[in-house]
Amino acid sequence: MLPTSIRRATPADAAALAAFAAAVFPLGCPETAAADLAAYIADELPPARFHALLEDPNVIILLAEACAAADAAERNPPELRKRIVAYMVVVRRSAHPSLPAPAAAEFRKLYLDPAYHGTGLASALVHCALSILNAEGPRPIWLSVFSQNSRAIAFYKKWGFQIAGTQEFLVGTDRQKDFLMQRDPQPLNFESCETSNAETSPATCPCSVKP
Repeated sequence: MLPTSIRRATPADAAALAAFAAAVFPLGCPETAAADLAAYIADELPPARFHALLEDPNVIILLAEACAAADAAERNPPELRKRIVAYMVVVRRSAHPSLPAPAAAEFRKLYLDPAYHGTGLASALVHCALSILNAEGPRPIWLSVFSQNSRAIAFYKKWGFQIAGTQEFLVGTDRQKDFLMQRDPQPLNFESCETSNAETSPATCPCSVKP
C-alpha cells in the first residue's frame, strides 16, 4: 500500500475529483441500473459541480492522495506522482428539515478507492473533518447513508452517529432509501482514528490540514 497524504482540495482539483467520483460512486450501489448511474453522475458529479463546491466558503473538500514510490516518481511527470484515493465533502452549516438542529454541519460525501478500505484512511478523513469543525465551534453533524450499506452504517456508529430518520435518495429514476444519521456535539476521541496501516498513519495526520 502506497503512503497517502490528506489535504484541502482547491478549484484546480475539480476535474480530477469528478473523474474519481464517477469511478467510485457506482461501487456503492451495485444493483442500480447503468442508465440511472450514468444520469446521476452526469447531473451530480461533473467537474463544474465540484468547481462550484470548491468556490463555496461553506464547503470543505478533503482529498487523500497516494504518493508514488520514489523510483516511480522520478520517472513520471508531477501530475502522475500522486493520485486521488479518497475524498470527503463537508458542509459547515447545512440544516436538514427532518432534523431538529438548525446549525448542524453535514458530512455530504465520503468515498474511497476499494483498495483503501480497512486501512484507517476513512477514519483519518473523518477525524480531520471533525477537527476542523470543532475548531470552529462544536455542533451537531448529520449525514445520509444508503440503508443497505451496513459497513458504512457501522463505521459511522463508531464515530458517534445514530440513525435519526430516513429520506429518499434518487439515483436517476431509482428511488433508494437512505438513513439519516446524526452526531451530537462531543469531544473528539483521537483513538477512534487509529489505523492498521502503518504506512498510512503518519502521512494522514489530520492536524496538518488547516480550516
